[in-house]
Amino acid sequence: MPQPRRAAETAEALALRRRWLILGVVLVGSFMAILDVFIVTQGLPSIKTTLGAGVSDLELVVSAYSLVYAVFLITGGRLGDILDRKRIFLFGMTVFTVASALAGYASSAPFLVAARALQGLGAALMYPQVLSIIQVTFKGSERALALGLFAAVSGIGGITGNIVGGLLIQLNLAGLSWRPIFLVNIPIGIFGVLAGFLVLRPSRAERAPKLDLPGVGLISLFLVSLILPLAEGQQIGWPNWMITLLALSFPVLALFVIYEIRRTKNGEDPLIDMDLFKHRSFAVGIPLTIMFYVLASGLYFTLVQFLQSGLGFSPITSGLAFTAINIGFITTSLLGPRVIRKFGSRALGLGYILQAASLGWIIYTLNSYGIGLNLYELAPPLLVLGAGGGFVFSPLLGVILSGVPSQDVGAASGVVSTSFQIGNTVGISLFGLFFYRFLNGELSPTSYLDAFKLTVPFLVILSTSSFLIVFLLSQHRARQIIHRLEA
Repeated sequence: MPQPRRAAETAEALALRRRWLILGVVLVGSFMAILDVFIVTQGLPSIKTTLGAGVSDLELVVSAYSLVYAVFLITGGRLGDILDRKRIFLFGMTVFTVASALAGYASSAPFLVAARALQGLGAALMYPQVLSIIQVTFKGSERALALGLFAAVSGIGGITGNIVGGLLIQLNLAGLSWRPIFLVNIPIGIFGVLAGFLVLRPSRAERAPKLDLPGVGLISLFLVSLILPLAEGQQIGWPNWMITLLALSFPVLALFVIYEIRRTKNGEDPLIDMDLFKHRSFAVGIPLTIMFYVLASGLYFTLVQFLQSGLGFSPITSGLAFTAINIGFITTSLLGPRVIRKFGSRALGLGYILQAASLGWIIYTLNSYGIGLNLYELAPPLLVLGAGGGFVFSPLLGVILSGVPSQDVGAASGVVSTSFQIGNTVGISLFGLFFYRFLNGELSPTSYLDAFKLTVPFLVILSTSSFLIVFLLSQHRARQIIHRLEA
């Protein structure tokens, strides 16, 4: 073999290995962010006991993270485009790790809430860079596989959060009670920062845009006015000021869109280039992503209430039920890239069909076994539900980002990540409202069973609606998207 050819092959092999090392590092950040969403819910009862936290304090432990995270995701993505995705990713991971240490040693509920808000800021800086770095590092089939692994890690984070969170609290290591659920992030974060410093390469837009500060203010105001009422309104009885705040969110969004369009026409750098929504894949994909998360979060929230409060499942047994979902999700997330290359947008349709069918199976199982339902009877339809989600999620990300120019990939990733959080918040609020309305104050196992049976059909409607929206992506358009993914 000629020496130049051998040298070229060696260089290509080294470049390939570096790309997958880069993926491994950024997926550490993704894992941490997902882990923290699931693991903290297992610690709420213990936090209430040890810190003397009230119901409102516990709500803030969850919502402070979610609100700050959602508000700064788009800005965090844009900062990566402007300053350097590596730098912002490592800074965000450092903030997240320090905040985890502060949360783990919190001596009062207000201190814990503040630490959780700081965690949300770190996650908002870190998480959008994951999709951005994947988008600029990989091409073609490698990118599809990387997105599949990204989705699989989300499922692994969910499994780990549900199982390990309950286990850590039950073990009560060194008498620390709930604190290890936050302290576990410290060694992961230190490893991620050191590995990222060594492996990641500087990356930003070729022509670094300027930060659109008025746009940051408007989008932040919109997200606060939307998410705060949805997250807290039901718990505090929907006072007039909160209803007003929610109503104002849509005019603020309209003002943001008008401002961004005008800024673009004037030749200034927008926070979000509205031309992204001229790409059919992006314009259709973002609503589909929101609907996906509305369904997932709505199901998770109502299912855990039904299993633990209604049927008396322990946190670990309940966590195993969610593990069935995540096993199905991980498996098909890894198969998804191959399926979409072969079947195009029909792969998404398959995912939604599996979701709708599994929800129907859940209704049948509830009717068959009633309050005598156990984990073995519930696990098979939950496994199929997760499989449907995996066939949807990673291909959907590839479709959304396929037409995004490299200079806007950070902002686009921020929009995608924000749609995750909006979907989560809307799903919990909307389906929580349905569930508790159907429960009507009754606390018997039969009442919980009936409330859950009445809630699940609305999830079927949502999944079926998503299936119909997929057909807005025509087969011709799907082939164009696949061509971009393989380019």
